[in-house]
Amino acid sequence: MFKIAKRLLLLSIASLVLLGAVQGSDSPSPSEVALSPHKYSLFRWEVDHLSDKWVNKFLEILPWNSEPSRLARIAQAQEFFDLIAEIKELERDSGDDNAARIEELQQRRSEMQTDVEETMESEISAVLVEEGFSSRIGVIFPPVDTVFAASPGALIISPRDRIAQTSSTLLKPGIPGPVRDELEELIFREDGVSALIVSTGGVATFPSVVSVSGNLHGALVITAHEWLHHWFFFQPLGQHFWDNSDMTTLNETAATIGGEIIGDRAFTAMTGEVVTREPESDTEPTDPDAFDFEAAMRETRLMAEALLAEGKIEEAESYMEERRQFIDDNGIFIRKINQAFFAFHGSYATGAASVSPIGDQLEELRIGTESLEDFLKTVAEFDRVDDLPDYLGVALPRDSGATE
Repeated sequence: MFKIAKRLLLLSIASLVLLGAVQGSDSPSPSEVALSPHKYSLFRWEVDHLSDKWVNKFLEILPWNSEPSRLARIAQAQEFFDLIAEIKELERDSGDDNAARIEELQQRRSEMQTDVEETMESEISAVLVEEGFSSRIGVIFPPVDTVFAASPGALIISPRDRIAQTSSTLLKPGIPGPVRDELEELIFREDGVSALIVSTGGVATFPSVVSVSGNLHGALVITAHEWLHHWFFFQPLGQHFWDNSDMTTLNETAATIGGEIIGDRAFTAMTGEVVTREPESDTEPTDPDAFDFEAAMRETRLMAEALLAEGKIEEAESYMEERRQFIDDNGIFIRKINQAFFAFHGSYATGAASVSPIGDQLEELRIGTESLEDFLKTVAEFDRVDDLPDYLGVALPRDSGATE
């Protein structure tokens, strides 16, 4: 028990060190001064939530506290996310009569939140046990531990002459668009770098932060994704997360693929609904003249990189803004596309903003392994990005039909 507690403390400290290591400079510039009131406090998060979660877990195992049935807990979780959807709908309709109803629903949601978090953690843990991630006595380490809350934003910095994430600073959630624009412009002007403030769906603090703005399925996927970052921390893969942008991409993409599989299975176990994800190459557009967002984003990324490689920085920036307007004209709003946009979104190699081969290589590895456990435990041993193609060349036949 002491050993587990010691490891949990280590994980909490690691959350502060890993995420806090990119919180900014010690000598404040004008941009740092402007950012200061918007910074997110990881220390405050840990103080406010870590002890509360484990006190609650202790109280639940006391003999005089009865445990609701699994079906009752699942029904409560579904109700929780139905309440979120209903509150959103009422907030969109700005009638005066809605205020009291919204407050009533928010109170109801708040009362059940801790129980729902426990249910989600339990369902994901059950999938992990089935996949072979438990110890000999059935313990998952690190434990699945999450809190539903407004997820922090993040300030992403990239050089202007290339696409590369050089720093990331967690910011308070809910910064309005005009304020984001002002801060990004100040950083651009004062520091000469590309800046973008993005929203996040979750952050791998301990316990992890998972946004409450989505639905049951999405929350399960994000919770599983953040747990994988916790688990990777104790493996070579996670310990080399910050070595370079490719290792960040390898970590994030492995967590994305694994998180989707774990979250999908937990969702099916809870609801009976089977989640089907079709590979991109297997889906044919129903209308050949329809706007292809992923193709447009990849074209934008490739052209921007080509212009930057030629030293045409201003031309590349103008081009990315023109493409943003083109995408907006086709019904998809993106507040800003710049070098920092691609540096951040490109770290998820299965996404439209990435041109990294890591996504296809990880999918090839997943297809070639016998189980999710084998896939994740294989990836977890990689401590440099070249380990992935090296492994594929040794372990998988070239005629397997996998993508090169």
